[in-house]
Amino acid sequence: MRPAVAGLAAAAGISGLGTGITAVALPWFVLETTGRGTDLGLVLLAETAGIVFVNAFAGPLIDRLGPRRCAVLFDLLACVVVLAVPILHQGDLLSLPLLVALALCLGLSRGPADAARAVLIPDIASRARVRVERVTTGFDAPLQGGRALGAPVAAALIAASGAPAALYADAASFVLSSLITLATIAEVRRVRAGEPYLRQLRAGIAFLHRDRLLRSILYAVMVMNALNAGFSSTLLIAYGKQVLHSATAVSVILAVSGASLILGSVLFSTFGLGLRRWPVVTFCYLLWFAPRMVVFLFPVPLWVLVLVVGTAMLLFGPLNPIYDAVKAERVPPELRARVFGAIGAAAMFGVPLGQGIAGVLMDGIGLLPAIAAFAGFGAVMSLSPLVFRAWRDLDRAPLTATVGG
Repeated sequence: MRPAVAGLAAAAGISGLGTGITAVALPWFVLETTGRGTDLGLVLLAETAGIVFVNAFAGPLIDRLGPRRCAVLFDLLACVVVLAVPILHQGDLLSLPLLVALALCLGLSRGPADAARAVLIPDIASRARVRVERVTTGFDAPLQGGRALGAPVAAALIAASGAPAALYADAASFVLSSLITLATIAEVRRVRAGEPYLRQLRAGIAFLHRDRLLRSILYAVMVMNALNAGFSSTLLIAYGKQVLHSATAVSVILAVSGASLILGSVLFSTFGLGLRRWPVVTFCYLLWFAPRMVVFLFPVPLWVLVLVVGTAMLLFGPLNPIYDAVKAERVPPELRARVFGAIGAAAMFGVPLGQGIAGVLMDGIGLLPAIAAFAGFGAVMSLSPLVFRAWRDLDRAPLTATVGG
């Protein structure tokens, strides 16, 4: 494997591990120190708001600093923010408003680092003479795997030494990720800073608005992320508590889901790159989303739930490699940070939106009707590649010449 591709994979895996640790350690720390669910909600909302905001507006900054430099600098900034939480707590200086502010800063620092590494993918693929889909899989599979592994690592650290120890490990992951990025990946050409910041930002948004396929991907990612987040982090947890009466069963379902997603990406990058994209995306949409929810409406044993969810998530695997390849082909290098950032912001915006809707529906109409509503809306959304002609452009070359790889 080329050094840059290997470095990107390693940095993504370690970054994902840190994200997975944060996802457990930070909520645990909040509940351990304040004991209030409303405080936890404020902290998580602040972190998500930071990620959404910075993904939407940091594109010109990534262009000016350079994506590699931006990834390194913001990884180190995230390390400082994470370290501040246990250090201030130990000194009895950590109030709730300060913790919320630190969570916001963590989101603001994580967003540019993740977005910058994504911007590097097309250039790494071009220099290494590797298909973009393969590099995307080399980035996305370790990222997802690291996130899945981060939860049990955090749980083990918390059990052994408490939540602060897990936060220290999270901070170390940011440092290691930045060092690997610095050592293995070359910088790409930076955009000149002469053009005003807001004009650069508008140029990226205007390009995204003109490209109907990228616009369709943005809307689909936002809606599907909302549905997926609402189901996985709200409805599935409630199902485990109310129906399965087992947190272990939920953990098994989530673990199999994550492993199947990674396996699906790897299988596609190994055997599926010669296939036409539109039929693959259409097939995956139709059989991925709704079936993995509908099965929870029936009184079936756990092994059936695991089998259906695992099979469905295999079909999610090809989507990210295809989407990232399309973005690399259609977006000029000077606009990548801005366009990729807008799509990333839309994806993150869908997460709290879906969680909120799931909670409201569950309280209003009950758990199983809420799952049925999510499955029904997901089934309708799954038809979009068949209904909207823009998706046919997946197999058409863009009109403007861009750097692909």
